[in-house]
Amino acid sequence: MNSENSISWHAHREAEQLADISMIDELKSFLVEKPSKEERSAAYFILGKIGTNSVSQRCATALIKYSTIETDKYLLSNILDRIADIPLEAEVELDPLFLLLNDKRWLVRRSAIQSLKGSENSNAETKLLDVLAAVTDPIDIVFCHSTLNRIGTRKSLPAIKQGLTSRKRDVKMSAQSAIEAIETREDQFVSRVH
Repeated sequence: MNSENSISWHAHREAEQLADISMIDELKSFLVEKPSKEERSAAYFILGKIGTNSVSQRCATALIKYSTIETDKYLLSNILDRIADIPLEAEVELDPLFLLLNDKRWLVRRSAIQSLKGSENSNAETKLLDVLAAVTDPIDIVFCHSTLNRIGTRKSLPAIKQGLTSRKRDVKMSAQSAIEAIETREDQFVSRVH
């Protein structure tokens, strides 16, 4: 059967469009009942899509809370990937995400790095710069560059510019892209102010 004709494919597409914030409490109640791994994954996905489509900080806060109790690395990565798609206001508590930035599981660590890409909290940039200063894995460096590409300020430029000297092509390219994005964003901000 063609995947586009399957029930699960259509259900997935329908879930991607959800924006009804009244479902948040229902999903939270469902998750309290300790559903199966597959059911938790679906609930996190739906919470994330509602959060993305309605720009709901309630969904972001709920997902961040679930990131502190979920132990399965695949589901934890799923939660963090959903958070990455929701713009996070400066007041959203990010400490649980910061703790995962140095997780020993690469899947979780990289998703945690990306989870901050919608954050307006200046601490997110600082924490990413701390990771960038300590990390040696080129893929982790690329993930940091990618997130700083979205939220970085001029403060990030010296750390990112170190990537321009890397022998790894992906590191160089992600550094160049982040530098260009930050400089463009900062220049636009300056021209709006003046």
